[in-house]
Amino acid sequence: MRIQPITINSIFVPDDFQFISNNQKWTSTLVWATLVVTLSTSFVMGVNIGGPNVYNTFIVPWVRGYPFPCQKDTDMGRWVSRVWWNCNYDDVSLMNKTGYYYLPEAPIDRQPIQHLIDAMHTICFVIGGTIGGLTGQYWYIFLTRRNAIFISMIFQVVASILMIITLEIYHGYTEGDPDQWTIINTLEQKDLAICFLYISRLLSGWSAGMCCVVSTIYLMDISPRTMRGKIVTFHQLFIVIGLLLGQIIGLPWLLGRHNTWNWGMSWIGLFSLVGCFLIWTLPESPRWLVQDQQRDEAARSLRSLRRNTWIEAELNEIERQEATATMQDTSIYSICISPRFRWPLLTSITLNAVQQFSGINSVFFYSSSTLSAIGFVEDKVYWGILSTGIINLVATIASLKLVELFGRRPLILYPLVLIVFIMILLCVFVEIHKPIAILTLTLLFIALFAVGLGPIPYIYPNEVFTIDMRPAALSISMFAGWFCNTLITVVFQALRTVFQGFVFIIFCVSCSFAFCLLWFKMPETKRKTLAEIEAFWQ
Repeated sequence: MRIQPITINSIFVPDDFQFISNNQKWTSTLVWATLVVTLSTSFVMGVNIGGPNVYNTFIVPWVRGYPFPCQKDTDMGRWVSRVWWNCNYDDVSLMNKTGYYYLPEAPIDRQPIQHLIDAMHTICFVIGGTIGGLTGQYWYIFLTRRNAIFISMIFQVVASILMIITLEIYHGYTEGDPDQWTIINTLEQKDLAICFLYISRLLSGWSAGMCCVVSTIYLMDISPRTMRGKIVTFHQLFIVIGLLLGQIIGLPWLLGRHNTWNWGMSWIGLFSLVGCFLIWTLPESPRWLVQDQQRDEAARSLRSLRRNTWIEAELNEIERQEATATMQDTSIYSICISPRFRWPLLTSITLNAVQQFSGINSVFFYSSSTLSAIGFVEDKVYWGILSTGIINLVATIASLKLVELFGRRPLILYPLVLIVFIMILLCVFVEIHKPIAILTLTLLFIALFAVGLGPIPYIYPNEVFTIDMRPAALSISMFAGWFCNTLITVVFQALRTVFQGFVFIIFCVSCSFAFCLLWFKMPETKRKTLAEIEAFWQ
């Protein structure tokens, strides 16, 4: 056999080395570990993304200091108040005696800053995600993999407790027009409750940001090589399932009312709480055990995961990779200045950035207000929101097959081209006010996003970086994604106020730029060795 060695810090690895697993299939332990991790972290993250969008019609007046059931300014909010609280918006003689029906509109010159304040709970979530993504590698390095996941769950449990408290200490459940004493008494704990809301959302975001790093790396560590792309895609799948279920729970027939929205945003903490106990039933990452020089424990973990006693070849491969890793500087600084990792890092950052600058979270964070603005009324808004979640789930399930069938590069590049055209058409149809066409284009955009930009930014960094550099690379990539998410969350409402339908041009430009860069610099990584991938950039 002809060997062409490549040198990695004085370690010689055959260029055509191929790891052969004795049991490249699902086992009961692998299924259990994947379900526990994704249900208690990824699924929770999805609910935290999908739910608040439905509750904004109640949270916004609540934060402004108007918590009573009839104090709503959107058509959707007033419809819920009419149906569930018998609010009468037609008889003007009932209105504005004490301000019960009155939610003052912000002056034109103050609307951008008011939109920013209204979105502050979402901004806190994405800021927390940014922090969690950047710091994820440190939890990953200094704790075991399971301990790092456990910490992310604890953050969500605390967040859920704080969320429950918010509406218990500051609420306006009174039916009928309240007297002045009731109003004063209701507002007494307002500032403390709002503070709890923001801290809760920050911790939920922090948990979500950590999950994108520690959960995906754990899933990579326990997966056979030929199944890594598929198993890591389950992270995105359960985010999407959680997003849809968060939207369903937010329906007014369930918890989507002005006196129950805090439970709609806190129930998901039960999954994290249960996960805090179940996580200890999972095998520890074999790779971490090798790093900690616990070879016998690593062998036991692999036998449990593979349900096979013939694990020496895989264990030896892990030891060889970790021997290489211990010889390198694995800090964030070193990866940023290393010429070898320049293009892997830039393409990973671009993927995570365009995932947000494609405009996806302008849909999932603000679809209720967007659908109302383009002509959907009353309960039709809810069905429009649910349609986005359903199409997202269907397309994500399809991506489980497509990501291994077509590879990573085609599922990123070709959908990006179509998304650019969709954004241009959205500008046109928003301006001429065609609600059905707008919803159809939005659903098509979500489907295209779900098959590529949804899962691949989590898979790609794990395939283009050496084992030792993955924690730092994932932290940088996730930080870039959450930072761009923060920018979109902060400025989207203000930009939509200024540019109206032409706001989608911003997403069109960002997708075009990403397409150009990735066309020339993103290699195909499906079933390729690291040496083959790196040859693309040479």
